[in-house]
Amino acid sequence: MARTILVPHDGSPHAQDALEYALETFPRAEIVLFHAIDPFDLTDQPERSPLTERWLDDRREDTAELFDEALADLEMGDATVDTETAVGSPGQTIVAAVNDIDADQIVVGTRGRGNVAKARVGSTAELVVRRADVPVTVVR
Repeated sequence: MARTILVPHDGSPHAQDALEYALETFPRAEIVLFHAIDPFDLTDQPERSPLTERWLDDRREDTAELFDEALADLEMGDATVDTETAVGSPGQTIVAAVNDIDADQIVVGTRGRGNVAKARVGSTAELVVRRADVPVTVVR
């Protein structure tokens, strides 16, 4: 039975490192590349009205581009890569996605796009480590 590995991705270099690690470490696994659409992160596109159908459609398009960029030029081996999105606070949404996709493990980058450059582990990664019911690998 193939393992299912959840890899959250926010477009950051640390998230990309986590994806590459998951593909190298679990070459026969089902990798689920996951993005949480944060309804509270409105700073990157203030012209969009939040929490409307158009806003959500735009965010899903942005996420599709994020996935395309993340997967470009990667060696997949025998792994299969699926993509999933959900709307919500990233840490909580990642933890909830474990049950939704029946993941066996999470591989997450140490930090995302937030402004915590001096932190060793970002707040989302820390929340995931503390609350997930499956093993979590944090990639530096």
